[in-house]
Amino acid sequence: MIFVPIGLGGSMNGEEVSITTIIVGTLGLLYFGYEVERRRHQLRMVFNVFDRQESEIATMLEQMVESGSLRPFVAE
Repeated sequence: MIFVPIGLGGSMNGEEVSITTIIVGTLGLLYFGYEVERRRHQLRMVFNVFDRQESEIATMLEQMVESGSLRPFVAE
């Protein structure tokens, strides 16, 4: 394990931050962001939640139905 103390803008009470701490913290934040995105995607697949583009399409279709230019399909 590499332990190289580096100072970030001066030391506070003689404490210095090691590069290992910075790397581990960065990796932790990256993993957290990845995990949040993965779970959001999984929930959207399970519950079929609209995203922004699908919401805009649904709104346009609703407006077309309300105006009468689009009618529901009725099997004869």
